[in-house]
Amino acid sequence: MARRRRLIMLGLGNTITGGATLSWDPKELGSTLLVWYKNDTGITNLSGTDGNSDNRMQWADQSGGSRHAYQDTNADKPGDGSAVEGGMDFELDTTDYMNIAAGDGALDFGHDPSTPANGTFTMMFVLKRETHSAANTLLGSSTTEFLGFSSTDDKVKLRTAGTNGSVTTITFATSNLFSAGSDFILTVTKDTSGNLLFYKDGDAQGEDGGGTSQNVGQDMDLVYIGSKTGTNNNFDGIIKEVIICDTVLSTADRDLATNYLKDKFDIS
Repeated sequence: MARRRRLIMLGLGNTITGGATLSWDPKELGSTLLVWYKNDTGITNLSGTDGNSDNRMQWADQSGGSRHAYQDTNADKPGDGSAVEGGMDFELDTTDYMNIAAGDGALDFGHDPSTPANGTFTMMFVLKRETHSAANTLLGSSTTEFLGFSSTDDKVKLRTAGTNGSVTTITFATSNLFSAGSDFILTVTKDTSGNLLFYKDGDAQGEDGGGTSQNVGQDMDLVYIGSKTGTNNNFDGIIKEVIICDTVLSTADRDLATNYLKDKFDIS
């Protein structure tokens, strides 16, 4: 009954197939939507020459921006080239990762002092971590530009380069927050002042000691999913769905996206 009430309150009705709400999807966010890697959708794996595009594993971007995630080398393909639970299963021992195509433009979230809105974002991930014994990176481009977990289950790191570039490590007040073994939704936002806010399953997460961390480094280009560099700090677990926008979503839109993911993955 709780799920039914949530859908009715949002005006979404109760038409559900396999737990997923059908009457709303991320495309309704409009032009702010840069990337949407949708669970069990647009995943292909060709058979060709290892290391070349005719052997490509691809997770097609459903946003319309053509920023597809892809891997051409067998040894680096998540899940050995197969979808796992509808997503990408990244393993530490094989340094799995995927490239992000430029599509309609790079994912560049650096903080430009003259136009700080260029660095704003909302990123949402549905994840199942397999371990938290290493610094698991979700998105990156180098050892100085990335977003990921630290080596425990209650820390997240965001690092930027260039002018004012720095690493921001956020330790949360709640312990065992991002434990391994079950699905959860991680949402990260950055506003025009560089303030970083974090949500788990739609609930705001306070930082240990209070306050709000900031990061205003000018360079943050993201070209990999599941790794910093392709061989460094690779993610260990399944990334099941990804939504990336170039604004801080309104509370109403963030709630719509969160409830879409909750219903789809049966997350309470």
